Amino acid sequence: MWLRRLFIGLFLGSQAHGADVALVDDELGQALLMSNRGLCYAVLPNHVSKDTDRIALVAPSPVAVGAAEIFWRDPENDLAVAYVEGALSERCTLEYTDLTSDLANVLLGAETGLIKSVHFDGAFFDRIGAVLIDVDDQFVTVRTTDVGIDADVMQGLSGAMLSVDGKIAGIAIDAEDTGEARFLRLDRITQLIGPVFGGADHPSARTIAPAPVGKGFRVTGYAGGDKAGVVGLEAETGTGPWISAWTGDPIEFEVTLSNDQVLALNSITMTTQVGEGFTPARRIEIQIDRGLPNTPYWKDLFTPDMSPTGVFEVSTGSTWARRVKIRILDVWSPDQNLRIDTLVFE
Repeated sequence: MWLRRLFIGLFLGSQAHGADVALVDDELGQALLMSNRGLCYAVLPNHVSKDTDRIALVAPSPVAVGAAEIFWRDPENDLAVAYVEGALSERCTLEYTDLTSDLANVLLGAETGLIKSVHFDGAFFDRIGAVLIDVDDQFVTVRTTDVGIDADVMQGLSGAMLSVDGKIAGIAIDAEDTGEARFLRLDRITQLIGPVFGGADHPSARTIAPAPVGKGFRVTGYAGGDKAGVVGLEAETGTGPWISAWTGDPIEFEVTLSNDQVLALNSITMTTQVGEGFTPARRIEIQIDRGLPNTPYWKDLFTPDMSPTGVFEVSTGSTWARRVKIRILDVWSPDQNLRIDTLVFE
């Protein structure tokens, strides 16, 4: 039986620390929020939103609303991952790398925990007690312990977060009765979604030579520059998308914004039209050259991942630059062709 009940008990109201759990689609369920390399993601049971890839999320204290796009599903293990957009993404404070610690030591000898969930459009952040009654290598089964009324409501607790000794232990997957719930262990979750966020470092990149001026992607916003850096990743691409088979090796290309002076660079945007057979990049490194032609001065920029929905945006705060070097380290779907539709420097 899927979790479709709200356990209403006696509790003390509390503020959520950041936004670690969110309500999904008006009481359809819950989602665990986490951040990875500058982007926000929601992890939830697949059955909570099995009929649509687009979901709405609400977090409490204070209420924050966002939308998310499910881009990965594992029906066999009842798990899904969504990319979070909107104001809610700024409240994503749990780091994925912090969630991969050894959970076995936390669960060893543990007897109690807390179940956290969000209800009533984010106005109600609930914590109910739990007694651990069974632990195996995939699941933690608990019995709810708060004194109160077990009341049927329209939706339930699928995806609610279990906390044990202050550590996240798992998310609710299903229940055998109204008083017991089974949680997929967090270390099992990170094992399943690890390949989604993984990617090895590469020692070298294949370099793409610039195309003739006027070919390829557009560079805008340089009234004082010569726009010598208009670049196409292949000579005959014109202004159409650039598409390449992904070999597993990184791709590197360089854009010259001006031949003889440094210019104010405000932002870098890259987009991909995600569709059947095409993948956006994922991990991206950017360097900028702040020096003159005879005195190059390369500096690294912090860059988030490109989103699985095909959007990469970096605000550079009017930093000075003459050249930009972009390195694509890996992609979201390695079995598909890498595609870039726009690359804009402003």
